Amino acid sequence: MMTMDEKDRELVLERMIPFARELVWKAMTDPEHVNRWWGPDGFRNENQIMDFRVGGAWSYEMVGPDGKRYPSHSVFKEITPPSRLVFDHGDGERMWFETTITLQEIDSGTLISLRQLYPSRESRDEVIDKYGAVEGGKQHLAKLEAYVRENLQ
Repeated sequence: MMTMDEKDRELVLERMIPFARELVWKAMTDPEHVNRWWGPDGFRNENQIMDFRVGGAWSYEMVGPDGKRYPSHSVFKEITPPSRLVFDHGDGERMWFETTITLQEIDSGTLISLRQLYPSRESRDEVIDKYGAVEGGKQHLAKLEAYVRENLQ
């Protein structure tokens, strides 16, 4: 059950894509695939290391279009194939938010729900205002759909 406090600290994005849930899961969790599309438009990942198990970590540097590097470090908390993935995400020094990804089978494909839960409303608002998290998240999910279409069908 979600508290009102959590509602004030969350960012939720959804996208329906016309592909089987198992293909979407593979694109999101297999290092061979996820590191080829992960991130907003113009970003790429380098120096990736993924230990895909509960308690395992995924570290990479996200490189922006301007060449700026963003160290990223996630620790997997829950892995329930092919429907649910939960991880803490940060930069290796501190955790910024918890991410929960759910993949729901629907008649026309898969409904992806991406939820980020921040420690405070202020930290959530900063990511939205300063880093364009809503638009970046929409681009991120669009890249996932394009990747599955072009590489996994």
